[in-house]
Amino acid sequence: MPKKKKHTLIDKLSERFHILLVNEKTLAKKKLFSSSAISLASSSLFVFLLLLSSAFMVIYITPLKEYFRGYTSIELRENAVENSMKLDSLESLYLTQSNYIKSLQDLLSGNISFEDLDKNTATLETNQIELQLVKTNTEDSLLRVLVDEEDKYNAFELEGQRFTTVLFPPVKGGLSSRYDNENKHYGVDIVMPENSPVHSISEGIVVFAEWTSETGFVIIIEHLNGLTSIYKHNSSIIKVQGDRIETGEIIAFTGNTGSLTTGPHLHFELWYQGEPVDPESYIEF
Repeated sequence: MPKKKKHTLIDKLSERFHILLVNEKTLAKKKLFSSSAISLASSSLFVFLLLLSSAFMVIYITPLKEYFRGYTSIELRENAVENSMKLDSLESLYLTQSNYIKSLQDLLSGNISFEDLDKNTATLETNQIELQLVKTNTEDSLLRVLVDEEDKYNAFELEGQRFTTVLFPPVKGGLSSRYDNENKHYGVDIVMPENSPVHSISEGIVVFAEWTSETGFVIIIEHLNGLTSIYKHNSSIIKVQGDRIETGEIIAFTGNTGSLTTGPHLHFELWYQGEPVDPESYIEF
């Protein structure tokens, strides 16, 4: 008997098979498909790769890629950069505002180092001396004289600095205590009936409007030219931090609040470039 041939795996995969359609009545056969296992697998792999590459090209070329992680449009990238810059600016502004509020709190509590102010003043005077050493020509000198002549009729001096704003009295009344720098009483006490309106001395922005245990309701307004006004012992305040205030606008009502008060009155302070000044020198109460 002849020996049977051993069929290898390749031979088995190369064997062709037919898919036939058979008529149920006549039993007529019609060949529908003829292929081998290798050809069928190769064709299937080719169709799969073709569909995969087509889907990839559609996603890569069209805006559909924006819905997949790792792909972003130019507009989204620009927005991300802009938001990042805004965040940095807000962080810097927050730190600046926090330092400013801390300085105001030190000012209210009396924790002020006048030695630092003296050092800053000395530095400013040194810088002014250095500026004076710069030579000026005749035309600059004549122009400076003309400007000084014009300014001296429309401005008044505030602690040696020219100040051009007319100050509105916060209230009208008698003084029970005056400005005393030696005893650290940096303002004036104006006796007023309780719940009398308190006016802003000039236009500015409210930088502090809170309750304190020693001075009750306190409101602080920062004005132009480095001027700051402080109103203490109010019964209530009607402005909040960040409000813009006009000259003469009502900001609070007088009271008798805080542990350091001795009766209904307004304690008013005037500060210029970080140093207290006598309010009576510039406002008629």
